[in-house]
Amino acid sequence: MKEIIVEIKNEQGVHVRPAGQIVKIAKRYKAALEIEKVGENEIVDGKNVFGIMTLGAAKGEKLKLRAVSENMENIEEENRLLEELRQIIEIDKFFEK
Repeated sequence: MKEIIVEIKNEQGVHVRPAGQIVKIAKRYKAALEIEKVGENEIVDGKNVFGIMTLGAAKGEKLKLRAVSENMENIEEENRLLEELRQIIEIDKFFEK
């Protein structure tokens, strides 16, 4: 299991399209993805668009992303998943202005 904290950088926050982008990335990996808004105790499935949207993550808020693999051999996969998500959330800003 590995986790990172990312900050929402795009103006509109995590609405339908960004949630879909997160799910699309997460589904390419075998590792489970758990997402939690920092400061709250609700954990949602990162492979479920509606779950992600229930977090209501706005610009400037932080999300804890946790990749969970069934065995230690998949640690590299966890790292790739989380870094790909960090890129789209913080750097690419979901390709929004």
